Amino acid sequence: MLFCSGGGCGCGGGCCTAAHLFKHWFQSWLRDYDSLQHLALILIYIQIGCSLIGSLGALYNGVLLINLAISLFALVAIESSSQRLGRTYAVLLFSSLLLDITWFILFSRPIWDISSDDRGMFFVFSVKLTLAMQIIGFIVRLSSSLLWIQIYRLGVPYIDSLAPQEGDFDLRSSFLSPTTPAAVDRQCSDSDVVLGGSIYDPAYYSSLFEDGQDNKCLRGIN
Repeated sequence: MLFCSGGGCGCGGGCCTAAHLFKHWFQSWLRDYDSLQHLALILIYIQIGCSLIGSLGALYNGVLLINLAISLFALVAIESSSQRLGRTYAVLLFSSLLLDITWFILFSRPIWDISSDDRGMFFVFSVKLTLAMQIIGFIVRLSSSLLWIQIYRLGVPYIDSLAPQEGDFDLRSSFLSPTTPAAVDRQCSDSDVVLGGSIYDPAYYSSLFEDGQDNKCLRGIN
C-alpha cells in the first residue's frame, strides 16, 4: 500500500487526494441504481453486437446465436420491468456462462489450430472472428453478472421498503425498476388532476352522462 504525507512521494499529496476522490466516486457510483442499470443496458448491447458479428463465422457460431437470444430476452425483461422475467434472465445468464466455458473447452483449440491451407483464408478468418467475439462476449457477460448482483442488492431494499401491495404486484414491480410509494402517490394525484377525476369511478362517469342528457332535454324544450 502506498502511503504519502505532504511531499513524501514527490507529488505533494496530489496522488493520495486523487486516489481518495476516485475511491469516494466509485463507492458512490456502486450505490447509484440508475447508473448501474444504465451500464448493464450498455453491456447487453455490446453482447448483442458481439453475437451478431460472431454469427458471421462459417462454423461454431451456434453458441453466439444462443447468446443473442438471451441478450434480446434481457432487453424485454428490462423494458417490461417484470420480476419474473428478471429472475428468468438471471438463470439464463448463469446458464450462458456455463455454456461459454463448455464451448471454450470443446472448440477453442480446434479453432486456434485451423490452417488456411486446408480451408480458404476467408473461412479461417470468419471462424477466428467467431472465437474472438465469443471471448469478448464472455468477458462482458461475466462483468454483467457481477453488475446484476449489485443491482439486485440495491433493488431488494427498495422492494422491502414498499407498503403491502396487491397480489399481482410481484409480476410488475421488481429490482429492475424500484418505485417508492411517494412516486406512486404523486403519479396518481397528477393523473387525477389531468383527468378531472377517476376514470374508473362509475358514479363519476354516470354523472357526466346524466348532465349531458339533461342539457339535451333543456335544449329540446327551448
